[in-house]
Amino acid sequence: MTTLTCISPIDGSVFATRECLSQTDAKSAVAAARSAQADWAARSLEDRIALVRAGVARLGEMTDEVVPELARMMGPPGAIWR
Repeated sequence: MTTLTCISPIDGSVFATRECLSQTDAKSAVAAARSAQADWAARSLEDRIALVRAGVARLGEMTDEVVPELARMMGPPGAIWR
């Protein structure tokens, strides 16, 4: 199986290694996403807004975890990459 490796631009270390989906699994994921989108579209606008706001709030609660991970993947703020 093919793997994807994320190298940190900060120090060149391996940040994460993940297995890639096979073509069959990728097609299944796309089909599941299409099905989920239809279910999402059937919800009321108010319900979708509430769910998105809840997701944004949850992400905000994870700031202490998310910010360092993003920095490791993208480099420090203000970094100039050539």
